[in-house]
Order: sequence, then structure tokens, then C-alpha cells
Amino acid sequence: TYLSAPEFYRLVRHYHISLDDIALRLEDKLDVPVKPEVRLLEMCYLPLSNWDPRELKLYIEGLQKEFEKLRHKGDKARMKIICSEVPLVYLMAFEELAYFKIYAYYFHFIKLELTFEEFVEKIKPLNLNAHFQVITKAYMQVASEEIWDRYTFEKLLRQLEECVIYRRFEHTDTLTLLLDQIDLLVGYISPMILEGTKMYGGRIELFYFESILRESLALIGTGSSPHTVLLKIFMIQVIGTSQPQFLQYASRTFEAQLRRSNSIEKSSSLIKNKLINLLSAQVKQYRNKLLKAHAAQ
Repeated sequence: TYLSAPEFYRLVRHYHISLDDIALRLEDKLDVPVKPEVRLLEMCYLPLSNWDPRELKLYIEGLQKEFEKLRHKGDKARMKIICSEVPLVYLMAFEELAYFKIYAYYFHFIKLELTFEEFVEKIKPLNLNAHFQVITKAYMQVASEEIWDRYTFEKLLRQLEECVIYRRFEHTDTLTLLLDQIDLLVGYISPMILEGTKMYGGRIELFYFESILRESLALIGTGSSPHTVLLKIFMIQVIGTSQPQFLQYASRTFEAQLRRSNSIEKSSSLIKNKLINLLSAQVKQYRNKLLKAHAAQ
């Protein structure tokens, strides 16, 4: 049967056929041992390459659709995340904190000249907080396994410190508000550490990686079969693929990290509370340092 280009493309997408597979078929070399080859992966991503509020809104709407699709899978839905820094979905429970994370991306990526307050004024009309709330609720209903390290939480505070150094805040009240929300974030995370539960009923297994996590990826799917892997490129920018061989590799990467991590759920109450106290102490330490530095500017 002769296929049109769109028909051929749909079949290739549906059956995850790579160009290498097709080439081997045409050359009739499937039964001949071949050396490992570089495989071309079909990736997808929504670029955040320019400061364009419309592009940002599409990005957040795309995230919402993905989380809602996952939530509709019910009890079978699963996420596996290696967290090199606090995921954006955590910060979405606190509007200004989510704005700050997005702002930090643009500030570093395209050298955005706006102050944080000016940035917030620009994006307020987008009503992103309505999307944040839907995404947060969906995440809180989905079971997840997450690997954190000793610097995962502190990186958020260090990004705040960088923006103070670069004089990105006009008002001390703005900085105080963000520090207050990070303090609330500790309380938001605490039930996950102590009880392994999320706000809207989802279960979470947290693991503590003893070294430094430089990789960051998320596996999304049902049961033990992920259908998508998301790889972080820079801060909030990710690319995704559903290529089976790469999904298998990413799953093995997650399991390898898991084997080198300690289960928080199986730790004593003493260790759990020590971890929560550490997070609170970090917020207090940075609060004193950053407010003093901002007042001196």
C-alpha cells in the first residue's frame, strides 16, 4: 500500500519506529549482527527562548494539560523524579514564588532587564495562578517517587541570593514575601517527609541521595510503565520523548540513583524531623543574610 507522507508519519509515531529500523529493513540486514549505532530520538519541547508572555502562557497551559491527563489515569498514575532543584510544581502552590522561579529563568537565559516587580506586573494579566492551582491539585493527587539531595532545597535560596546581588528587587517587602513563602514551602513539604502523603491524597516516596544530583529527569506514566521522559535542559526548560529504548534507559538511570539513596519513609522520626529542621534553618540563615544585604544596597 502506498502511503502519503502524513500517513507514514502517523504510523511511525504510533509504533515508535526509528529511521535506523527502517534503514536496516531496506538493507535486509536485520539478521546480521550490527555494531551499536547512534539512534536519532524524536524530541518535543515548547521553547522559552524569548521574553514573550504569550509563549509563557502556552508553556504553562501545556503543563496543565499533561498533569490533568496524568490525573485522569487515577490510582495507576505514577511519576518518578530526580530533583536537582525544587520542581516548579512545588512552587506553584505559592503564586509569587512560582513567578520568581520563572523570572530567574528569563533573567539568566536572556538577561532580562526587568526587575522582579516589573516582571510580575507584566505577567499578572495572564492569570497564570489559575493554571498553577489546577497543576498543584493534579500533582497532589498523583503518586510519585522522588530523589532529592542535600542541595535541592538550598538552590532555591541561592537563586534568591543571586537576584539580591544583581539588585533585581526594588522593595524589601518583595524579598520578605518570597522568604515567607519559602518558609511556608517547608510546612508544605513536611507532611510528605513525615507521613509520605500529599495534600490531596497522593502518596509520595521521598529518597535522600547522599552525593550531589546533577541530573534531573521525570518519568511519567502508569504503574511501572512510563510513557514519557522529561529531561531538564536549563532550570524550567525541558524536552520530552516517548522513544521506547530511551524510556528504558531513563528508567534504569532512575533505578541506579534510587539504589544509592536512602528512603525517607523508612527512616526514624528523629531523622525525618532533623531534615525538616535543616530546611527551616536554611531559610532562617538566608533570611538574615539577604535582608541585611538588600538593606545595604
